[in-house]
Amino acid sequence: MEKTSFQKVYEEIEVPEDDVLKAIVSGKNRAGDVTKASKRTGLRKLVWSSVAAATILISSSFISPSISHVMAKVPWLGDVYTAFNDTVGRSLHTKDLITELNQFSTYKNIDVSITNAYYDGAIIGVTFTVKGSVTTEEDGRVEGFYEIFDGKGGISDSKEFIYMEPTEDGYIGHIQLSYPKSELPKEASFPLEFKRIGKVEGSWRFDVPINQLPFETLLVDKATRKAEAGVSVHFDTIIQGKASTAINYTATFPQVGKNDQVRLKAYDDQGKEITISKDGIDLETVKEDNKIIVKGRSIIPASLAGETSYIEVVPEVALSEPDHIVSVDEATPIELHAKRQDLQVKIEKMTVQENSLTIDFQLNDGNAMGKPISFFEDFARNDITLVKESEKNLYQDQKSIKHTVKTISKDDLRFTRTFDMTHLKNFTSTDYVIRVNMEAMSINIPVKLEKIKIDMK
Repeated sequence: MEKTSFQKVYEEIEVPEDDVLKAIVSGKNRAGDVTKASKRTGLRKLVWSSVAAATILISSSFISPSISHVMAKVPWLGDVYTAFNDTVGRSLHTKDLITELNQFSTYKNIDVSITNAYYDGAIIGVTFTVKGSVTTEEDGRVEGFYEIFDGKGGISDSKEFIYMEPTEDGYIGHIQLSYPKSELPKEASFPLEFKRIGKVEGSWRFDVPINQLPFETLLVDKATRKAEAGVSVHFDTIIQGKASTAINYTATFPQVGKNDQVRLKAYDDQGKEITISKDGIDLETVKEDNKIIVKGRSIIPASLAGETSYIEVVPEVALSEPDHIVSVDEATPIELHAKRQDLQVKIEKMTVQENSLTIDFQLNDGNAMGKPISFFEDFARNDITLVKESEKNLYQDQKSIKHTVKTISKDDLRFTRTFDMTHLKNFTSTDYVIRVNMEAMSINIPVKLEKIKIDMK
């Protein structure tokens, strides 16, 4: 089969690069709070990267300190995959299915070498070493920044920060990603460029060859839907690799749900939950008859062959939701409902005084829907805001108005938020509005579809 270049596949795809870079920077400082990262980057994957839905996973960010920082030397490849928590690579290594590579790139007296790679089912893994005089972080690791597909991968993580671990004579790093197209070629290559190693800016470029290991494809052809939300998920195939499993599906959303996101839960024939390491990977998206049709994939970092006779898959869909805008002088009570699911914000009272605006509100009629009170306290603190009417659609570089939040009743999910308007010049009710970010709630309380049973024999 003729070798296929990832770059050739993607070179014509338009990517909102400014948004990508902003997402990368904000992601570095993110503490896992999905609701704070949810608004308006234009990149669906940003929302789910905190819950293992990003297309490209930099495994080093999941290293346990007890493992990574005792790594004075790495004599064996298996130790590398253990240190970077790559169960697929570790399994393939024990079966002697890792391809050794020997690609070098030198720039500014820093040497980078691509040492090993694998391509199993839909997962690709690469290990590399770094030697030279580089600046380390306080914990002894080295931070780098790389691009794949020349930064034009059509995915939010085509540019990413990565950490390298110290060895006796340098540093070692690891990258794991999902093949981002529906069809899996037998042979491929993808361009990889490191643009910063430590504090040194530069260019260390590679064209990494990968050969697909043998895999099996199981036809599924089963579907489930949620009529009131206008969403459906059809399970197409399952790819069984040597050490990984990929679930391929086709999701259909209404046009208003163009940013909807599928996530899956899976269980074996004993009812035990199966780990899904990469979820909600969008491979292809098309518009058809006022619908958004998405080819998607989720990755299980283990082979299920012989491990279970069937799996039960429970699809959930995080629904996108437009902001609700409320006039400051609108009569209360005001009930705001999500368009396609049973979520509600009820503004019971608004009080405008000389230097303050106080909003009393209740969430979901007091129904916590299985979420802890801290989730709703966070919503109350961050997602009901006073903004200029002219800036109601802006979410970046916006100065927050000083405010306080009180929990009135945890059982009833009642809160009070008071905005300090002391420093607002010439405040008028026509210049400011209340913006309710209902999506911050909806993406974390997804709708559940009926489960699907898939025969794995």
